[in-house]
Amino acid sequence: MENTPKKTRNKIKLFAAVALIAILSLGGTLAYMTDYESAKNQFTVGSVDFNLYESDWDGEQPDGSYATPSNATPSDASPSNALGIKQAEDMYAGKVIPKNPAIKNNSKNDAYVRMVVKIPVAEIIIADDDGYLLNGGMATDTQLFTYDVNWDCGMSLIPGYPVEQDGYYIYEYMYTGGGWNEIPVPAGHDIPALFDTVTFANVVGGQIDGNLEFIDVNFKAIQSGGFNSPEEAWRAYDNQSGH
Repeated sequence: MENTPKKTRNKIKLFAAVALIAILSLGGTLAYMTDYESAKNQFTVGSVDFNLYESDWDGEQPDGSYATPSNATPSDASPSNALGIKQAEDMYAGKVIPKNPAIKNNSKNDAYVRMVVKIPVAEIIIADDDGYLLNGGMATDTQLFTYDVNWDCGMSLIPGYPVEQDGYYIYEYMYTGGGWNEIPVPAGHDIPALFDTVTFANVVGGQIDGNLEFIDVNFKAIQSGGFNSPEEAWRAYDNQSGH
């Protein structure tokens, strides 16, 4: 009987601690609402909900549904109209492939978002559009794919990028809405495709085997509420998610 008040006090302390955590998480100072997505892994905490979709690559739509099955074959349509994921199965020098990564903020929260593009690099001999060898015909480290960023996507390359790491050139873009500074993506907002197509390098001969790594696009996002700047938000994201 003597332990009852002590147990009650402990329960009250525990309840207060839980309540405090809930309050702080809503304020963005303890548990942050974040979202991370790629083809290989996912990290999601809280209620920030973004969707990266590529309608011309695999048929995915902004709501996560698929207008065209990603296993559709060129026989289902003319080869030029086939999804990029199928066209990429038959690669050749200079081939242009549909790939249009766009992002939808499906949550009720404004949030900062960044897109990361990883392009595989190989030591190869390449030629120009007229067939003349470049770099004196010597094999050099070359990005296997190129793309043109759409002017209306609202994304800007972060200073210091690209960087070369582990056999990839890595590009990271921040959302600026067409301005100079990073700003939050409004709730419910669509970010148009970063680019529409990728072009395979003009590789000479059979230098690339059948295990070709394709270009990879992913994103990460964190709530903007509770932070004084995007830099502060991304420091919290790195501390919490490990990315």
